[in-house]
Amino acid sequence: MQALVAISTLLYIFWPLIIFFGVRELFLRGTPFLHRIRLWLKWVFIGWMVWALFLGLIYWQGGQPILVMPPGLDHLLFAGLGVLSGSVTIGWIIFAFQERRIRLSDAQNLDALLALSPEKFERVVAEVFKAYGHQTQVLGGSSDHGVDIIVTPNEGEKWVVQCKRYSGSVGEPIVRDLFGTMQHEGAQRAYLITTGSFTAQALEWAEGKPMVLYDGDALVTLIRRTQQRKKRS
Repeated sequence: MQALVAISTLLYIFWPLIIFFGVRELFLRGTPFLHRIRLWLKWVFIGWMVWALFLGLIYWQGGQPILVMPPGLDHLLFAGLGVLSGSVTIGWIIFAFQERRIRLSDAQNLDALLALSPEKFERVVAEVFKAYGHQTQVLGGSSDHGVDIIVTPNEGEKWVVQCKRYSGSVGEPIVRDLFGTMQHEGAQRAYLITTGSFTAQALEWAEGKPMVLYDGDALVTLIRRTQQRKKRS
């Protein structure tokens, strides 16, 4: 234990180097600036927790850390770094958890659906498919062909889903494009789900094809029915 305390005492003096942890994250190309800051502070907080363990071990054993500045200033700066990096990191974890926590009961009407972010709306739709025993993969912005969700109802079958979270009308061109995407993806069925409505031409063009179109009212009905089904099960 004495050796461990001695090592911790020696290492603690280098705690200012924590700010260089993850510094390369600040220079990631194609990544929003605030996201880069968040990634950097995450690594800073990880390093800070390690050095906090060093400091705690030193004081627990009745020792004194080696300091290059007055103790009050040293501990103030050290604590400030921990509060800054920790609050950003923990706050982001909580935010991300809440964004991913999907409850169909939170989307029981059109106003609630329109209030969702596009990403959360896609996950709500995915939850509906999951409730019926299907496997889903949310692609979102990572898709090159306008597919937001891949649904695998059983082995060897594939459905593609496109989500449109807006209050306008979906026209025939979008339905045509999704049908072409379905064929390109080798899927057996396509779903076009919107909080808006479909034009008469869009509905007519999709008729007789392996396509399922849900407008806002139909989607709300489906979500409510799915919620009731989950409660019964």
